Amino acid sequence: MSGPAGAGPAVLGLDVGTESARAGLFGLDGRLLADGQAGYRTTFPAPGWAEQDPAAVWRAVTTALRACLQAPGAAGVTPLACSLSGTAVTVVTVDPAGEPTGPALLWMDTRAAAEAAEITATGHPSLWFTGGHVSPEWMLPKALWLRRHQPDRYRRARWLVELHDWILYRLTGHWALASATASAEWGYDPHAGAWPEDLLGQLGLADLPARWPATVLAPGAPAGTLRPDVAAATGLPSGLPVCQGLMDSFAAALACDGFRPGRVAMSLGSSSSYMALTADPVSDPRLLGPIRDALGPGTWLMQGGQTSAASLVRWFVTELGGGQDAAALDAEAAALPPGSDGVAALDTWQGSRTPHRDPARRGAFTGLALGHGRAHLYRATLESVAYGGRQITDALAEAGTPLDELVLTGGGSQSKLWCQIHADVIGRPLLRLTQPLPAALGAAICAATGAGAHATLRSAAAAMSQVVPCAHPDPARQPTYEAGYRAYQHLAAALSDSSRP
Repeated sequence: MSGPAGAGPAVLGLDVGTESARAGLFGLDGRLLADGQAGYRTTFPAPGWAEQDPAAVWRAVTTALRACLQAPGAAGVTPLACSLSGTAVTVVTVDPAGEPTGPALLWMDTRAAAEAAEITATGHPSLWFTGGHVSPEWMLPKALWLRRHQPDRYRRARWLVELHDWILYRLTGHWALASATASAEWGYDPHAGAWPEDLLGQLGLADLPARWPATVLAPGAPAGTLRPDVAAATGLPSGLPVCQGLMDSFAAALACDGFRPGRVAMSLGSSSSYMALTADPVSDPRLLGPIRDALGPGTWLMQGGQTSAASLVRWFVTELGGGQDAAALDAEAAALPPGSDGVAALDTWQGSRTPHRDPARRGAFTGLALGHGRAHLYRATLESVAYGGRQITDALAEAGTPLDELVLTGGGSQSKLWCQIHADVIGRPLLRLTQPLPAALGAAICAATGAGAHATLRSAAAAMSQVVPCAHPDPARQPTYEAGYRAYQHLAAALSDSSRP
């Protein structure tokens, strides 16, 4: 259980993210001892579609775990337990032998927009817990789309689950669902331990619960032990305890110690998320939630988010960067004034999640003149994501959620320029999580709790989370950004109808 002098006990967190699998070995104080990662591709076969190969994801998982354990900091360290986080809802169909029968429908896949609108129109009482709306990213719309458009695949599926659930099965040989994800985005009631069967029957999905595992586990609960074949492939010990984890955004909120009153966990990854625990459940049509037991029994969580955030930066680097990386583009954009000399952008390239539930929205650049260049477009892209985030923080505040401090995580937190833009646009100081793998750390917190190294998720988060100051709003820039924010809102409203296919 111990390693080199001073290393102490450790736990392993695995994050199966949008672009890569990342494994981190953490001390019980949250220190990152070793890490490893491996990537995989996302394909976009049609507008609004996003798919991944589950087999490629699994290969990346084993590669990342092996790389982590072979890193110098892992020498002599045997983890007490492991847990995982993953994207949600990324749907995979699985045959009776446990093998996927087609590409995974990634969380950002919005092909089921019509099905989501149909479910929303039912007005079912369970929708009170989702702000009255259903997102096409979620399980029920995607399952309904598969039944209607790929009926053979649906019929042959023994299991229709999250990629997270399939990875847990591959690790342990046991099927189980994550309670927090099922509550947030599947329609599950963790208090009653029940599905909305009347709604499923109304949709023609009465057979769907039979395709879901019967076991539903809270974060940190024992899920099984590591299979011998996985142990041989990764270097982990056979029989290692595996604990249930969380979807990646929830895991990042846990890593930020979201239990602190007034703290908002702000993730700036491929998508963005803004999460805060609330004392009492409140339903707001602009937000997601109130989510029951999101960070363990007895918790209520409110959430907002953007479908596209750092994914826009990656697109820009690939398509318009001219061989420059994000750091070089940041330097170019930092030389420009706030407001990008009149160039404005919309961040809704893959639709809008909150506060406007509209998967058909698309992105745009406006205000272009012949004197503008690449740096203007890039800075406008960064500012558009901050404006979208401002909409969410405004909605959270108006719904009664305290916003005393915002803790930033995700790849976007590595950009000083983007952090400063967010602080200026949102008008609040930002803190930053010191660890570079927030979702993996959140999974490690689940593992530490499941192993009994910390008594509860709350005490584990308090012990393993460390934050530092990140950016403070500059009063001199705020008038420009206040005007830019209003212009962003007007532009989004004006283009929302014209962006539909």
